[in-house]
Amino acid sequence: MMATQIPLELQHVPSFELADFIVSSANEDAVALLENHENWLGHAVALIGPEASGKTHLVRGWAAVNNALLFSDTSDIASVPAGSLVVCDNADSSAYSDEKLFHLFNWTKEIGGKLLLTGKVHPTQWKVELPDLRSRLATLTVGEITKPDDQLLMVLLIKLFSDRQLQVDISVIDYILPRVERSFNSVYQFVGRLDQASLSDKRKITRALAKKCL
Repeated sequence: MMATQIPLELQHVPSFELADFIVSSANEDAVALLENHENWLGHAVALIGPEASGKTHLVRGWAAVNNALLFSDTSDIASVPAGSLVVCDNADSSAYSDEKLFHLFNWTKEIGGKLLLTGKVHPTQWKVELPDLRSRLATLTVGEITKPDDQLLMVLLIKLFSDRQLQVDISVIDYILPRVERSFNSVYQFVGRLDQASLSDKRKITRALAKKCL
């Protein structure tokens, strides 16, 4: 029997540089919204998209370029400086109370700042009970990242393999592309499985190994 090794659970570090963000028809409207932040209709907007669609990469890269403040559920709202660009990633998660989001929305407006919220679905579908917050979320301009097209899926596969320092022939990627489930999260999970299988079997990534993981 072929010997296998137990792969170590080492965390790879993905790049969040804005220059490494893959722009395609699936996200170009969202990118344009962020690039045009000086002309937002209101002081706050929302960026939405499915899990693993690149929202965090995009907003972190944008924040770094524009010196924006990354706000978390443990951040102190009163410490946000006047005129700040503020990013609240995963604002639709249970980590944020209605009261905190409502206060953040009002505070950034009061100090002449701008606020970027991200979530998986449209803000009107967020689980919000506070009526005043619901009404404010309903007014937001929304940039959406839609399901990936073939071009984006291919470049995403190449980027994920590169992030993990994996060398994969383009013929293998051509084999994977029409067969992998067409969602961002599925592609992320598939590359992780393929990496683990390659380490465990001590094999290079081939079409046969890709077929096994698929």
